Amino acid sequence: MKRSRFLLFMIFGFLVITLSACGSRGSGSGSGSTAVYPRFAYVANFGDNTISVYTVDASTGQLRHNGYVATGSFPEFVTVDPSGKFAYTANWGDNTISVYTINQTTGALTAGTAVAAGLNPVSVTVDPSGKFAYAANLSSNNISVYTINQTTGALTAGTPAAAGTSPWSVTVDPSGKFAYDANVSDNTISVYTINQTTGALTAGTPVPAGTEPYSVTVDLSGKFAYAANLGSNNISVYTINQTTGALTAGTPVAAGTNPHSVTVDPSGKFAYVANEGSNNISVYTIDQTTGALTAGTPVAAGTNPISIMVDPSGKFAYAANLNDNTISVYTIDQTTGALTAGTAVAAGTHTRFVTVDPSGRFAYAANEGGTISVYTINQTSGALTAGTPVSAGTYPTSITVDPSGKFAYATNYDSSNISVYTIDQTTGALTAGTPVAAGTEPASVIVDPSGRFAYAANLGSGTISVYTLDQTTGALTAVGTPVTARTAPVSVTVDPSGKFVYVANEGSNNISVYTIDQTTGALIAVETVGAGMDTFSVTVDPSGKFAYAANWSDDTIWVYTINQTSGILTVVGSPLIAGTAPESVTVDSSGRFAYVANAESNNISVYTIDQTTGALTAVGTPVAAGTNPISVVTTGAIQ
Repeated sequence: MKRSRFLLFMIFGFLVITLSACGSRGSGSGSGSTAVYPRFAYVANFGDNTISVYTVDASTGQLRHNGYVATGSFPEFVTVDPSGKFAYTANWGDNTISVYTINQTTGALTAGTAVAAGLNPVSVTVDPSGKFAYAANLSSNNISVYTINQTTGALTAGTPAAAGTSPWSVTVDPSGKFAYDANVSDNTISVYTINQTTGALTAGTPVPAGTEPYSVTVDLSGKFAYAANLGSNNISVYTINQTTGALTAGTPVAAGTNPHSVTVDPSGKFAYVANEGSNNISVYTIDQTTGALTAGTPVAAGTNPISIMVDPSGKFAYAANLNDNTISVYTIDQTTGALTAGTAVAAGTHTRFVTVDPSGRFAYAANEGGTISVYTINQTSGALTAGTPVSAGTYPTSITVDPSGKFAYATNYDSSNISVYTIDQTTGALTAGTPVAAGTEPASVIVDPSGRFAYAANLGSGTISVYTLDQTTGALTAVGTPVTARTAPVSVTVDPSGKFVYVANEGSNNISVYTIDQTTGALIAVETVGAGMDTFSVTVDPSGKFAYAANWSDDTIWVYTINQTSGILTVVGSPLIAGTAPESVTVDSSGRFAYVANAESNNISVYTIDQTTGALTAVGTPVAAGTNPISVVTTGAIQ
């Protein structure tokens, strides 16, 4: 029964919808009709024991990487309580449930104390009141029952309830009175009533489903239930007795091949099924009187989609694709329920250079003399307090922090390697690990938004080193041989979607464009696009729509739009005159403002960004800086 997978859920403001591979609507199911907008999304990555964190564009539904956090062994499922304060992960490999608190501003997860579950827990769900949680334990054939501490999110175990054979998912009806479990191996749906004081489950009479039911869900009215039957390629339809919770079977409807997950949109008008075997999503309209399903036109997904969910606004749908490690994004036709595919996303810079960790608590500076300075940031005033510096290699030129905030990496120009550090989560102190070889004269390093890959621009050898990142230790492992860039690559960056890499080639006055292999991290060359004289850096805005190149010798900033499919850059307008010797461009987290460090005029230029074209408009006169400023870093919550 062990199957590699990753499962998806989203937080929308303070409301949640948890429609993972199990189709559970347990948490937040009573609030889905409210037209609130998404803020954060999370994906449980079975293969690397992490949860990926995303921010969500409220207008387009597009997902953007925002780091990751470690889980237990082989996480199968992640869910959130209705308040949006706590998250829980079912860890198949070590028989635990991980507990996290959620930063309401950034979406970041902070681990609490994990609790024991049964054997091979494959899903966890929270009831609509946020008081109880339930985990389906595949190999012990039972359901773990927990009460939730309303202040900390901690779980306290109650008495497990017997289930059928190989329980795979639990869902709770919107009233919080009844629970249902899909049992894969005996082809049944278990029915329970919930004790409103203790959360204890009392079993009712199971009902037959199709072959291998993997998912069961209840619509928001609490009148109908649906089960996705992987082995018989259909969806079981039930009406729910509003007094007892008992299920009465209706007529099953055909699905695609190996339907793995079923969900209902917040309006209760449409249902969607992720078909693992046929790589598509089935679309249905729901008869509001009987609950019967009428099939519409299926839409293509990625490879082996195993879960599908709809955001509470009812505007967007997301499918988690098992074998190409992507999330398909769709917009929903509000009249017909039809799905239109958007851009899929991957799952799961520089005394010389300064960077801030993702939490905004710590700052680090790469000092040419061979050290990294460490600072804590006053959260009220922004003032820096120095900690203990740490040794780097010879002539460190840049430092970056991975999206989880656990690891830091510094390029050592003269020793041609990358220093690796772990970050103390309380103090920000750095502990050195084993350096890894780079090319000749590495000038900058970046970690992709998913935290899986790292890239270093090697100025002397004209190459880009590619690494995989161990998400437990932070260690870097080289992927193949370095990739050829143009002359003197000095800066490397990854777009927010994690699909494209851009390299500023100082010696050849251009930008190299690559796509990222989402499995290995390898780079595939797309094009080289012209820039100004001595291109020192390239920056992508948080939306991933625009790129900016700082050109040292002709004092210009070039603006580009980014093709969201290919990553290709198109120049916008004429080059913009900045200060003298602009070395870097920084875009703030809102995507509204850009800052340029002008190394030889000793000032910072400030610009507003046109949200449609990406064009820059100067704000006032440049602001004085110290001598030879070469980089700007901003902090702040993601907008």
